[in-house]
Amino acid sequence: MKSRACWCGLIVLALGFSSCSPEESSREQMVNLEVVQNDDPGKQLVSLNKAIERSKKDGSLFARRAMVLLHKGELEAALEDVNLAISLSKHDPSNYFVKAQVLYLMGRHEEALPLALRAERNSFQSASLYVLLSELYLQKRNYAQARRYVRQALELSPENEFAFYYNGRILSEMGDTARAVYNYKQALAQRPDFMEPHRELAGLYLSRRDMILAEQHLQKVGRLAPQDPLRWYYQGLLQLDAQRKDSAQLSFSKALSLADTLQGAHFQMGLLEHGQGNYEAALQHLEQAKKTYGIRLKYLSVTASAYERLGENLAALRTYERMVAIEPKHTYAQQSIARLKYRLERPRPQLDSMAVRRSGF
Repeated sequence: MKSRACWCGLIVLALGFSSCSPEESSREQMVNLEVVQNDDPGKQLVSLNKAIERSKKDGSLFARRAMVLLHKGELEAALEDVNLAISLSKHDPSNYFVKAQVLYLMGRHEEALPLALRAERNSFQSASLYVLLSELYLQKRNYAQARRYVRQALELSPENEFAFYYNGRILSEMGDTARAVYNYKQALAQRPDFMEPHRELAGLYLSRRDMILAEQHLQKVGRLAPQDPLRWYYQGLLQLDAQRKDSAQLSFSKALSLADTLQGAHFQMGLLEHGQGNYEAALQHLEQAKKTYGIRLKYLSVTASAYERLGENLAALRTYERMVAIEPKHTYAQQSIARLKYRLERPRPQLDSMAVRRSGF
């Protein structure tokens, strides 16, 4: 979610292949592509369609059209064009970079990586390529490779906002938040309307409980990307800090309407629903947050409490036992285990046999 929107912006910078070969440039001049540089994708497509009609064996034209289609979000058509480009110009490394971008945006990241590496091995040099490789290795949590490629991007393009942004992402995941903040600020120095660094800074300042700076960056995110789900999630956290629980709940709900896999929002909704006595709803949200939050004591405590309030004593007992496994001296969990064991093990009252006979059974 984070990376796809950011990468769409980077594609704009990659539309004109800065590393094209002289032969490629000659072919473009032969088919008169002066209007292809227009920023309007519709006009670019018209020009490229005409050029392709005149020169159907020119792979570079299909590659350019693939990039325009990619920018328009027409990924299947872009993939078809770049495959044609590769079949016509197998030795052009830029085609493999284009295909890597298409596959990346289609969510086929494992297929994108070898193509991006093939472009690099064939001497295609581009800050955009190195940023893509950095992002792909970041997803694998291979921070050494991710940092290697982001450094190469900055060597080629020292003021590249996307390289600074991804460097910030890498450093943040490595726990170096101070340097991450520096890199996000460097990205914004190059492009003040770059939404993602504002959003990342809002999250980092929230974690530091610097609510004033967090809110400043979050306001900018709201203006730049009002439907961004993380914006609504962070907004909810700010509202919780200000004790505005109703507003926070609305924000978390909005975040989940935009991205229902956002586990932080599910966790917070679970806590709020539990506090309102809506135990079934709380458990539904907490189950959705289990992968990320399932070993946290707060998560387990609220989950166990919800089970117990619903009369699911065995499930509550097992959850309290997981709490003690994590924190053996957790007094409340120990007391809850004793209480639930007594409740589960105490003998059920027996019916009076004489009363049964008198009732005619």
